[in-house]
Amino acid sequence: MKKNLEKIFTSASVVVAVILIMVLLVTAFGGIKQEDFDNNLVKGLLFTLGVLYLVLSIVAIVLIFVNSDVIKDVTLRTDKGGSIKVSASVINKYVRSACSEIEGVKCKKVGLVSDEYGVRLKANIKVVDKDVIEVETYLRTLLEDMFLKEFDFKFNSIEFKVTALVPKYKADKAEIENAVAKKLEELRAKEGENSAEAEDAQVEENAEPLEDAPVEEPIEAASEEPALEEPLEEPVEEPAPEEPVEVEEEK
Repeated sequence: MKKNLEKIFTSASVVVAVILIMVLLVTAFGGIKQEDFDNNLVKGLLFTLGVLYLVLSIVAIVLIFVNSDVIKDVTLRTDKGGSIKVSASVINKYVRSACSEIEGVKCKKVGLVSDEYGVRLKANIKVVDKDVIEVETYLRTLLEDMFLKEFDFKFNSIEFKVTALVPKYKADKAEIENAVAKKLEELRAKEGENSAEAEDAQVEENAEPLEDAPVEEPIEAASEEPALEEPLEEPVEEPAPEEPVEVEEEK
């Protein structure tokens, strides 16, 4: 119901706001002149729209922030002959009684909230020198058993809110200091390794590249078999030049 009312009033306020904005824009662009606002009818219409927008906005804000889901009683059983209900004060008394059974636990406030899934029980508690998880488990089990056997009723959920706490945990300072010293040593060792790696990388970057050394060709091993000697060519004798033959002339 509350959500439906929120939607109705919010939508109505948006519609009225759009109308007022349209009137303002038309006036700014010259569609409505100053003389038109001297009419009593226009004045009454604008005044009515302004008041209506203000009322709708206030109601929408109230619906948003007011928790109307809180109920004052719980219906245990309903039939044709009638119904039976338990008031919130009775439930409050039972919850406080359950909390008093645990030493160091005190109930501050109890609330009942109804939603589409059922009834939720909310309790604000104070815990002194107790483990919160153990207290929550014990109280939940105790309350479920108590309401089931006494009223034959089961809450959809039971929620606890610790509003005050005196912790049971006491820190061992010596153990904590040793753990801190160990962690610091590990961090420093890790930082030292990182710095050493960074220095090595810097040295490698700054180092000049070496010149390429000439690659020596491998010397082929002499063959064990003697190389075959090439046959010597015999010298060719050149023919001797022919001597000129003198022919005696006849006398």
